Amino acid sequence: MEQKLSVIMATDVVGYSRLMEIDEKGTLSALKKHRQELLDVKVALRHGRIIKLMGDGMLVEFRAVEEAVLCAVEIQREMRTRNTNVHRDRQIEFRIGINIGDILFEDEDVYGDGVNVAARIESIARPGGVAVSASVRDTVGNRLYISFEDAGEQALKNIERPLRIFNVIIDDDTPSKHTPTALMAPPSLNVQDNPAIASNRTLLYVSRFVNLSGDPDHEYFAAGITEDIAAALSRFSGLNVIVRLPRSEPQQNAPATHYTLEGSVRRLGNRVRVNANLTNALHEHIWAEKYDFDLVDMFYIQDELSQSIPAALNIKIEEAERHRVLGKPLTALRAYDFYLRGRHLEMSLNPDDVRLAREMFVAAINDDPGYARGYLGLAWLEIHRLKWNERVDLETTLASAFASASKALELSPYDANVHWALGVVYLWRGEAERAIGCYERGRELAPNNCDLLAEYCDALGYLGRLEDATRIGELALRLNPSRPDWYLWNIAASKYLSGNYLEALSLLEKMADLGSAYRLLAATYAQLGRLEDARRAASELLKLNPEFSIERYSSRAPYRDKALLARYIEGLRLAGLPE
Repeated sequence: MEQKLSVIMATDVVGYSRLMEIDEKGTLSALKKHRQELLDVKVALRHGRIIKLMGDGMLVEFRAVEEAVLCAVEIQREMRTRNTNVHRDRQIEFRIGINIGDILFEDEDVYGDGVNVAARIESIARPGGVAVSASVRDTVGNRLYISFEDAGEQALKNIERPLRIFNVIIDDDTPSKHTPTALMAPPSLNVQDNPAIASNRTLLYVSRFVNLSGDPDHEYFAAGITEDIAAALSRFSGLNVIVRLPRSEPQQNAPATHYTLEGSVRRLGNRVRVNANLTNALHEHIWAEKYDFDLVDMFYIQDELSQSIPAALNIKIEEAERHRVLGKPLTALRAYDFYLRGRHLEMSLNPDDVRLAREMFVAAINDDPGYARGYLGLAWLEIHRLKWNERVDLETTLASAFASASKALELSPYDANVHWALGVVYLWRGEAERAIGCYERGRELAPNNCDLLAEYCDALGYLGRLEDATRIGELALRLNPSRPDWYLWNIAASKYLSGNYLEALSLLEKMADLGSAYRLLAATYAQLGRLEDARRAASELLKLNPEFSIERYSSRAPYRDKALLARYIEGLRLAGLPE
């Protein structure tokens, strides 16, 4: 018997028996179609897992409360659209109930108080509506763009205690004027009117790219590029993106700290040249690049630009923000600034730097307890301790990382970096499927986040998916030509594990600062028979991490294929690293 605390969503069809009497075959066919095309898809996208099917109903388990609520709302909204042209007597409507509680799995069935309560809440939900327990409502808080109607305490069948229930307000539902609601409006794009966004997000103005071709027919192409790039940039959690009119029009009332992306499009015979440049509030150039394409497929050109430019800008803007913050006195810092200072220090192998990074992340949380990235920073510090093979208790360190990352997810469920960090934690906990789910969710939210892709390369290597690891790692390199060294290290690791030692060495030798990559370099040299070089690399590793041991590394590293781990350990032993 397995028991765990979960988020449970129960669904059922309203008036199913009546629908079956009217048209049994039609009802079954329509229900099957809705399940396959809508419910199954939404559940998968929100990382749910169907744990039981019951005729016209189902039970679904979710990792996060936010995912369950959003999944339910999306299903009900889509069902309203699907029922638009269906006769009222034939419309299929779902009731949905959501609860947090215990699930027990035994003999391929599910039981538990959490399941029973979810089913009872579903039974009193409005047709086409979503009802949730007070625990769900309290957990969601005001983080989602959703309002709730307090339905008061309800006596539920076969449940001893009355439970307070909330109805989710969906689109044109109107809550009672006497009923308190909790509603958070979408963030205003006017940053000056929204201090929270001003302090925790970077403002980026995107000017419409200018058509320099002299042909009015190419205006659509310049406008399309601008829209695609702005849409891609808006998926990065730290950026607040505003599209404005062409650059010839001065920006009115822009905040003191902001960035502006400008560009131009010119057709040169059968070639298209696109120029893009980024400036700060002082009109200083931060980044510039030109892109040349053959005039064959306009859609391909737009796709390439909508990947490459956002990927480069996300990195360059964070670099510029860190540089700006480092020049500010501590007394002038706010949560976002503390976080950036911590980020500047967190990857250091110097214990004093790591201690300061922790202080910066704690200061970010103290300044703004609702700012998710302070907790995210603390999670990464614990993750780095495992990756760098420090002498720490594995279970305690993973628990700390998981707690911090989970808190960050609670506060910011749409931050790709949070899902990425959780993916690493699940990987090191040995939960490969959940790890992959988190990485993929991160990619959905920010498909051009190069750092996330490079880290995904590392995870896929541990899981033995070496071809996928190389492909993802090389994509990160293509999107970020000014890549940090650790991109190369992660790709080199997949090459090493594949037995391509020369290719691994070629990548490692391109790194300016090897740091902990001396471990892989030592193993690679050893496998190539260059034992003297291997021992030198091992010596450099031990200078940085005197407590490194093969036994500790092999007992922790989350390799799914033990043959790949054995290949790595063989190289480390040949290099003379301590057992």
